[in-house]
Parts: sequence; structure tokens; C-alpha cells
Amino acid sequence: MSNDLLIPDRMARESAETTFDRNVVVVAGAGTGKTTLLVNRLVYLLMKEPAPVLITQVVALTFTNKAATEMKVRLRERLVVLARPEADPVRSGDGGAVSREDLRDRYGLSADAIAARAQAALSDLEKAQIGTLHSFAAHLLRLHPLESGVDPDFKEDDGLRFEEQFTAAWDCWLDQELSRAGQQHRLWRSVLSSTTLETVRTLARSLCSELIDLDTLQQQLASTAVPPVVLSWIQHMGDRAEQLLKAYDRPKRRKVEHMLAAAASLMRLMAENGLPGRQGLAMEEREWFGKDLGSAVGGWEKGDFKEAAALIQTAQQLLAVDHVFLNDLVTLLIPLVRNIRETFAREQRSLGCSALAV
Repeated sequence: MSNDLLIPDRMARESAETTFDRNVVVVAGAGTGKTTLLVNRLVYLLMKEPAPVLITQVVALTFTNKAATEMKVRLRERLVVLARPEADPVRSGDGGAVSREDLRDRYGLSADAIAARAQAALSDLEKAQIGTLHSFAAHLLRLHPLESGVDPDFKEDDGLRFEEQFTAAWDCWLDQELSRAGQQHRLWRSVLSSTTLETVRTLARSLCSELIDLDTLQQQLASTAVPPVVLSWIQHMGDRAEQLLKAYDRPKRRKVEHMLAAAASLMRLMAENGLPGRQGLAMEEREWFGKDLGSAVGGWEKGDFKEAAALIQTAQQLLAVDHVFLNDLVTLLIPLVRNIRETFAREQRSLGCSALAV
């Protein structure tokens, strides 16, 4: 393929574009060419030998309408180019899009065969399931209304209705809560002394997901008891911290030895006494958790230092957990979240909408 020198991971991209006998997962950052790779993969599916795939048998899904539209537009543009045998087959500055030359080299197809398949795909492109998760789910429900038990005349909700309702409910609730008539001023003072209002709103929005069992969450927060399996895990980490400290400790400790000793102490206290055990950590050891560990130091094996850093980070996180704060925050939000859930579900039923995702 051309442009190999311009794209160092060309071979890996080509493998992802042309492997069809097993699942392929591509993990990459923004702007690295994931959409181009996906469009190339679709083109190869339509052209592959043997057994090319019909465009009407393709399912390509994204989360947003914008991304789905971009994918379809770019696929259409590529098919238009391939449907014209007279077009220049050499890719030059096209960002790695598959060319007629690539297809001819891989599958031995003639220019006419490529053009015919591209034209056929263009003719049926609007019949392909290239869109959002919501649109595809709605398509399936309408195909099988009896099996799904859903009226085929339902209206698809892509999340906008819920966002509008959540915003309205949040604004109204917040005005009531923070007004003179509010009944939870003590809790609000406690919560807002540790976090921002925007963070509280974000948590409330997340709790509205039906995937979260609110009753179980409340039960967990109502108890400070740590599950035995977690205590065992903390004990194991504490033992490992003490082993590393024993191996690398010195009379004049450096930052890493001080912080590791503090981590071992905290984990031992928590393994013995649960969350309340944190209160027994000496102030001088607690102060070490406020420092930055920094880079590796002399005398430590690289792997052991990395493990010590992970243990110290875990201890810092264990110390930072504020059970009382979380309980106060959830206590404030649960009534709002339940009301939003119930109201939204009731409105969806009355409108004949299908809430495919919240």
C-alpha cells in the first residue's frame, strides 16, 4: 500500500481493516484516523474475495448522529471515487483511505469489477444500518413488535428528552433546597464545604441511570462495615508493603521509605479495624501522604519501586475516602433521583416513547 513511510503503523492499520475471521478492537486517541480505518474496513468488506458483503448486510454504529453522519458521508465519498474507473488510483495526501490500487493488489479485482461493486453499494447505501445505537435498536424493535412487546409507532428518545427533564428538575429542586424553606441546610453546608455544586449535579445525573440500584447503594452507605474480602485484600497489600520496606529500609529513610511505612501502617489499621481504623494513623505518617513520591531512587529495583508506588497510591486513596461525606451527599440526592426516574418513566409511557438509553 502507498504512504507506508508516512504512516508508521500502516501494517497494524491494514490488519485491522482486512481481518474478518475474528473480532478486532482498535484503541487510539482522537485524530489518529479511527474513522478512516473504519471506512476502509467497510470498503474491504464490500470488495473482499471470496464472498463480498452486500451493503444492506452491514451494521456500523456510533454513539452520536454527528459521528454516524461523518462515517456515512466519508464512505459515500470513497465509493464515488471507486465507482469511476477513470479516477486516479494512486492515493496522494488522502489520509490513508483505501484506493483502487489497494483493492486490486489484495483481491485481484479489475477496475470494472471494483466500479460495479462500488456502484451497487452506492445505490443501496441508504438501506444500510449505518447510524447510532439508538436508531439501530429502534429499527430492531420495529421489525419485531410482537416479540419485543413494543408498539411499532413508538417515538425514539436519543437522550435529549431526558436531558431537558433532568435540567428542569435539577433547577427547580436546587431552588427549593437552597431557599429559606429548605430542610437540609446542614447537609448542604457539609457537602459544599468539600465539593462544588457542579460535581453534585454530575453525580445526580449519573445516579439517574437505571443501571444503579439505589436501594443497594443506600444500604452500603448506611454501614461502615468493610466486606471481609476487601479486608483480606487490604491485609495482603499491607503485608506486601511491609515486605518491601523490610527489604529496602535504611536508618536514614528517604521519601519512598517514609511513605511506604505510612502505607503499611494505614493498611494494618484498616485490616484490623475497618474504616474507623484510619483514625489511629499517626499525624506524622498522615502528613507523608500529602507529598509527591517523585521518580525512582537509587538502591531500589525498578519493578519493586513501581510496586511500592502503587501501594502508596492505594493507601492515599483509602485515606481519602470520606464515608460520612458520601452518605450525606447520597442522602441529599436520592429523593431527587427517584422523582426524576419515576416522572421520566411515566412521561415516556404516556407519549409512547421508547427510552433506549438514559
